[in-house]
Amino acid sequence: MFSDDGASVEIVKDNGAYAIRVTYPEVSTGSSEDDPATDTQAAPIPPDTNPVPQKSIGAKWNDLVAEYNAYDAVPVELKVASLSQWILESNRGNSDLAMKALNFGGIKYRARMEGYASAVDYTGSDNEDAVYCLFSSVHAFIAGYWHFIESGPYDGWKQFNDDGAGYIRHIAPNYAADANYVIKVLSLFDEARSFLGGSQAPATPVPPKPVATPPDDIAPGTKNIRVAVVVGHNSVSTGSSAVSPISRSEFAFNGVVADQIVAESPHYNVIAEKFLRVSQGSYSSEIAQVYGEVQAWGADCAIELHFNSASPEATGSMVLFRAGNGVAQGLARPLALQIQSLLGLPLRNGNGLQPLQPGDRGYGSVSALATVPSVLIEPFFGSNKGDCLKVASIGEAGLARAYLRGVRDWASASEAVS
Repeated sequence: MFSDDGASVEIVKDNGAYAIRVTYPEVSTGSSEDDPATDTQAAPIPPDTNPVPQKSIGAKWNDLVAEYNAYDAVPVELKVASLSQWILESNRGNSDLAMKALNFGGIKYRARMEGYASAVDYTGSDNEDAVYCLFSSVHAFIAGYWHFIESGPYDGWKQFNDDGAGYIRHIAPNYAADANYVIKVLSLFDEARSFLGGSQAPATPVPPKPVATPPDDIAPGTKNIRVAVVVGHNSVSTGSSAVSPISRSEFAFNGVVADQIVAESPHYNVIAEKFLRVSQGSYSSEIAQVYGEVQAWGADCAIELHFNSASPEATGSMVLFRAGNGVAQGLARPLALQIQSLLGLPLRNGNGLQPLQPGDRGYGSVSALATVPSVLIEPFFGSNKGDCLKVASIGEAGLARAYLRGVRDWASASEAVS
């Protein structure tokens, strides 16, 4: 048996002869789940009896893309995010709901959609008979989709104008019941971008101001640990770049993670401060300056934020520390465990720990301060599409909280020993 894009090809024996059997996946139309359906009389759409193979284009799909390319009311990153939804929801315009109702987003009819759409009965991919929106044109669908978002339970979506992944994470809990919806949509960002012209580089996201989320498991009585958060690389030499849907350099991505750590830190009995490396013309001078600032601030520990990059197949998480420094190794261990718990990626070297010797990449950072345990964190490979999808589906705030839990666990263990 062979498989490609979900279609299965099987060679079977039939009365002494051989035949080829091709099975295509069922065309799926998702459905928005933001509030209960409104009872509305509507004409039904008959069930889809001719599933279409994935990646074929529906009759109205090119019209939709052309109209959306010319639509100026939405920033580019939100176009990419929403078109990725429509690829998933309508199977690139092949669903009956898309072809017969011009509804590419699986949008159920609500009273608030009056004037933007009419109602039609349809059986969705969840086998539920419900009332969906029927649009008069592809332009009406585009305007209707954004009215659906603006008028629905998606408050705050505009803060993600330059962060398509953040937008999907924000609306997904109320838009779809599928627990894997976010990662499914994010996996289609490259395809959506190609439909929208392909030449436009992803914008550098400007995430919303960090909002702290108190954890459920604060350890009472633990002293406030002062953790210095050093952003790897600098504004001139920004480090490796991650593939879509992250599409940012180490410096840009980890700058946001650092901001989230600082915002969340009080809830973890941690006092965090962000430090930026500044290009000095030499690596050693750059490291000496930033870690001098860390020491002057009075840090109890330091974490330097990076991500890894190699071949597209390379994957996994790793925390690096100076070989022979048992205290730094003690800090690295809970960080690695918390990262694995969050991302589910394999721990490199079996335990996610990498001791560094003089001359190793990153040794300058982890050995800069003799009395302050310092580690360098590489939670994923920016060159691996799957790693980036996993991280983007969780977001910078989720990664920041994993780091804070690791520091908190180290501090608690250190107190218990002392």
